[in-house]
Amino acid sequence: MPSEKELVMYQKATVLDLIQILKKDPDRSYTLEELEALMMAYVKGLEQK
Repeated sequence: MPSEKELVMYQKATVLDLIQILKKDPDRSYTLEELEALMMAYVKGLEQK
């Protein structure tokens, strides 16, 4: 089981990955539904590794 420090590190890495994805197209705006779909796709992609 990961330690609390490792869990925080994974959470920070996830947020940084999502920020990079969103910065790829800075002029685009997203709806709540689109952001949710993006995050779910990210999580599902991680689960396949």
